[in-house]
Amino acid sequence: MNKIFCFDIDGTLRDNVNHEVSSSTKLALDTLKEMGYKLIISTGRAYDSLKRTKINELIDWDGFVLNNGQLLLDHNENVIEEKAFDPSTVIEVIKRADELNYAVTLKKEKRTITKEPDEYVKTTQAYFNNVIGPVEKYDGHEDVWAMIIYGPMGYDYAPFLDIEGCNVLPGMSCYADVSIKGVSKAKGCQYFVDHFQSEGYVAFGDSQNDLEMFKYADISICMGNGDEQAKKRADYITDDINNDGILHALQHFNWIKE
Repeated sequence: MNKIFCFDIDGTLRDNVNHEVSSSTKLALDTLKEMGYKLIISTGRAYDSLKRTKINELIDWDGFVLNNGQLLLDHNENVIEEKAFDPSTVIEVIKRADELNYAVTLKKEKRTITKEPDEYVKTTQAYFNNVIGPVEKYDGHEDVWAMIIYGPMGYDYAPFLDIEGCNVLPGMSCYADVSIKGVSKAKGCQYFVDHFQSEGYVAFGDSQNDLEMFKYADISICMGNGDEQAKKRADYITDDINNDGILHALQHFNWIKE
C-alpha cells in the first residue's frame, strides 16, 4: 500500500492526562517505519509547542503539518511553507473576544496572550501541558500564524464564525483553534502525498480540527476517546488512546500483523 500515515498529537498519539505516548503506540510507529511507510505529524500545535512535547524526537518523521496546516516542515524540520493571518482578521478576532472577556493566544515569533489567564486558559493549558505566553497588546505589525480563543467547555464560538478570512475549530477543552480560511490539515497532508508520490493518506485524529483531514483521507480513523463529530466523520472508530487504539486500528486493517 503506497499511502502515507498522518497523525494528530493530542488525544491521538499522546494522552491528555499524563501527556505520554504509550509503548504500544511507539511500537506501532516503529513498525510502520521499518515497513517503509512515510509518517507525518498533523497537528494544531505550533513549532515551539511541538518541540516542548518532544514528539518530533519520538521517531524519524517524514514531515510535519503544524498550526492546522499553516506551517509545513520537511523531514529535517526546515520550513516548506508558512502562512500568516491578515492583520485585520487578527484585530477583529481580538475585538470580539474582548467584548466577551475571552482571552486569545497569538502564535507569533513570541507566543503572547491578550489578557490575564482565566479559568478557561488554565484548564486548556493543563489539558495540553503547554505554557502560557505573556500578556501583550497586538499592534498589527507582527505576523500571526495561528490563534486560540478560550471559552466555556462546549461553547459554539458563534460570534466568531462570520469573521472574514478564518476558520474556527472548537477543541476538546475550553478553547477553539483559529486558522486561515482555505488552509487546513487536509491540504498539508495532501502536500506530502504529492511530494512522496503516494496514492493517498490514512488519518488518525480525535477532534473537530481533524474533520477536514478525515474528509479527504482515503481512510480516516478516530480514537475511541474522540469528539462525537469526529467519530461521525471517521471511517473507523478504534479503541481509546489508553487502550492501544492506534496499534489496534493498524492491526484491524492488516497494516501491522497481530
